[in-house]
Amino acid sequence: MSARAISFVEEWLAERIQPGIYHDEESPEERNSNLAEQLLLDASSAGIPEEEIAEDFPDLAGQIATAMKSALNDDETLRDRKD
Repeated sequence: MSARAISFVEEWLAERIQPGIYHDEESPEERNSNLAEQLLLDASSAGIPEEEIAEDFPDLAGQIATAMKSALNDDETLRDRKD
């Protein structure tokens, strides 16, 4: 378990996965795969190798899909509270 990999992924998801900023020009699977690739590139730039991320997040695209779903649910909850 790598605390820095977990922290990096959690922060990356919190900063970049927000409802309404992604268009459905690509399938959700393709979008999540592309986001996973970008996350790995960003991690590499931060000195965290892909293997370290994969150790804690073997299904990174699935993790991104879960974050997307959570962000959408949070957004809907906020809109419901405003109404």
